[in-house]
Amino acid sequence: MPSFRHQLRLCRLLAGLALATLTLWVQGCFGEVDAFPEPDAGKEKIKVIRSADTGPIIAAFSSYPMRAGAPPDGIETAMVQALGRMPCSAASVYWSERGLSLAWIKEQCELRRQNNEEPRLILAGHGLGATEASEVAKEIMFRDREVVIVLLLTVDAVKTSKISSAAGVTGNAVTRRIPGVKHSFTAYDASPHPDNKQLLAHINYYQTRSVYYHGAAMPAAENHRLDDWTGLLNHGNVDDFALTYLVSDLRNTLGRERQ
Repeated sequence: MPSFRHQLRLCRLLAGLALATLTLWVQGCFGEVDAFPEPDAGKEKIKVIRSADTGPIIAAFSSYPMRAGAPPDGIETAMVQALGRMPCSAASVYWSERGLSLAWIKEQCELRRQNNEEPRLILAGHGLGATEASEVAKEIMFRDREVVIVLLLTVDAVKTSKISSAAGVTGNAVTRRIPGVKHSFTAYDASPHPDNKQLLAHINYYQTRSVYYHGAAMPAAENHRLDDWTGLLNHGNVDDFALTYLVSDLRNTLGRERQ
């Protein structure tokens, strides 16, 4: 009779085969699944667009690696289009670089304090970058109560699920495709609530028709669901699809900061 250890190994082998079979079945039904980018996949960790010692501080968190020659994502494009000639500091940061983004934000805050200016932030992101923008907002609100986040702008915020992490499935390849399991990879718990003191506004864009991973309405945010007429809007292009809205939101916020 096999020992308990052999039985355990056999169970693990069968579970692995079942998971692999399910993954292949899902991919066969819906097409190839793009994995979430790995934390060290980006060649460029931070791209400083504008640097000043006065004005708002804007951090846009990208969901995919920033590679040389690659076109910018919709969040970065919206930020650049919205800036105009306003004095400010703006940077695009790869979503996994929290330490780097917090260090840059802290440096920019200190420059403003040296000029007797209240540090005011705008945090934006798409996908994993949107979740990171929310997490950074929460951390800043906890660390430094003198910093005001005038806008948190999230687009299709997602995160890897506990289920897929436990199963060792990179990129939520299985759980993000199971109907009714949205709670396992949306980012409800990452979103801080506006309090009219430290976080003045949170605007969230999301869509739910994609067979790939997607976001959802966020508690206490100004939520906007996106739908295109073809019904083919997917997670990868939702920030480009919403570009006009994102530019408008950023310009409106920057316009209020000028006053």
